[in-house]
Amino acid sequence: MKERVEMTEGRSMMLDAVSVMGTETIDLLEATGRILAEDVFAQENIPPFSRSPLDGYVLKAADIKNASKEHPVTLPILEEVPAGKVATQPLKEGTAIKILTGAPIPDGADLVVKFEDTEFTDENVTFFKPGKSGDNIVPVGEDLKEGQLVLEKGSKITAPVRGILAGLGKSKLKVYKKVRIKLISTGSELIEIDAPLAPGKIRNSSVYTLASYLSMSGAEVTICPNVEDTVEAISEAVRTASLDADVIMTTGGVSVGDYDHLKTVMTQLGADILFWKMRLKPGGAFLACVYKNIPVFSLSGNPASAAISMILTCLPAVRKMSGYTQYMLPEIDGVLESDFKKKSPNGRMVPGKLSIQEGKAMIWLSGHSGNGMLHPLQGCNIIGELAPSMEGVKAGSMVHAYYIGDFI
Repeated sequence: MKERVEMTEGRSMMLDAVSVMGTETIDLLEATGRILAEDVFAQENIPPFSRSPLDGYVLKAADIKNASKEHPVTLPILEEVPAGKVATQPLKEGTAIKILTGAPIPDGADLVVKFEDTEFTDENVTFFKPGKSGDNIVPVGEDLKEGQLVLEKGSKITAPVRGILAGLGKSKLKVYKKVRIKLISTGSELIEIDAPLAPGKIRNSSVYTLASYLSMSGAEVTICPNVEDTVEAISEAVRTASLDADVIMTTGGVSVGDYDHLKTVMTQLGADILFWKMRLKPGGAFLACVYKNIPVFSLSGNPASAAISMILTCLPAVRKMSGYTQYMLPEIDGVLESDFKKKSPNGRMVPGKLSIQEGKAMIWLSGHSGNGMLHPLQGCNIIGELAPSMEGVKAGSMVHAYYIGDFI
């Protein structure tokens, strides 16, 4: 068992300990937020025919090449083609067909002119300027070509993706199964969020933050009842969770206090301990192990510490299990907007915001944060990394950060 590993080493060990979930086939209606377990190719052109993007008249561009306000060109109207219908005949030279949005372009036509640029009666239409061949015509396969790779395995099914799949006629999809995560909070001081406060007690708010982050990454999360700070109670909670979990996460009990029992419990249960504690602040109190082939990640009981360590290490592991091809946090260097004072020379992870100003990546760091404070995470899209040597960071300095805006 390793102790006090670097965050990056601990994360690598956790990633090595997890495997991608199995697959299942589901209805498209249920697929939002799921991860594709297969490549998707276009089985046909989208659109399958050339069509008009507007209401107007379709004709041959050559027939009005000399049209002008002084010398307009008038053509007879052969017929009207609404959406869902096709022309009954090919377009003849020197004629026009009235066409509505979405209708197929008749054979022989190469130009659509919108109603507003013409004058018309039931029998004839007059044009006052020339048009270019191909104008106002959506070609076959403009969106997708037959045989084209549309979506790669590991893609997340978003609202636009679901629409694309519907257009391809994909009513059933092969996706990765959701990661089932059991969240266990240890601590005799914890009460449920709807319970009245009593002396020495606090509401278990941290677990709801963790569950939200995990759910947004596609996991199926179960919040287990709070567990007392005893070896027996924690052991029973872990054993029960292992019956139907793919990952177990716990909060509290991972430091070195008299009531920190997680390391003892997991050792007694015969778990394979990967490491204990990381060089990470906040969030260094951490235990990673494997119990009955189930990864068990034990986080600090301090809300901010738990959230930051989970975002940086657990979420990549869960996303790998979920089938994401891009499961690591994007990293970026940016310019610090204002001075940031540190209370110690130790390294620290600080929530912040990234913005692009005049083409530069600018970083603002929350100056009011602590291990037990969740509100500094509100509205943040990065976690800034301050190196151990940085007792204070001046505005204009370069700061390394982990981008979480598109990750969760």
